[in-house]
Amino acid sequence: MQRASTRYLCVAIVMAGLLTGTADARWKPEYANAPQAVQDWYRNAQLTLQAQRRFPFKNCCENADVVKTQFRVNKSTSGDEWYWLDDKNWRRIPDDIIHWGQSAPSKQPTLFVYQGQETCFWPGEPGI
Repeated sequence: MQRASTRYLCVAIVMAGLLTGTADARWKPEYANAPQAVQDWYRNAQLTLQAQRRFPFKNCCENADVVKTQFRVNKSTSGDEWYWLDDKNWRRIPDDIIHWGQSAPSKQPTLFVYQGQETCFWPGEPGI
């Protein structure tokens, strides 16, 4: 898949809403109809500095796809621990990929995954 179509795919998946399952990496022309500000956000979304040390790319949408899934947070410890449902298993989101205090355009939790590894995560706005 071309990088430009992957960027639009990321936009479309988030806009479609959160459902259980993984991203369906097929290009659809309507993905280009997302507002320009949303397209720009996805085009410019970058891995955290810590995550950039582990992955061979800098921008989230260059290689990773947004997954449609369910999220949960564990607040029983001194800090938040985020989890995502990978098919039938809950997996902890690594702390070093979390963009604390920021959110995706949808204001919902947004996770990018590359070859089964979590690469970028925005927890969403508080109270959602």
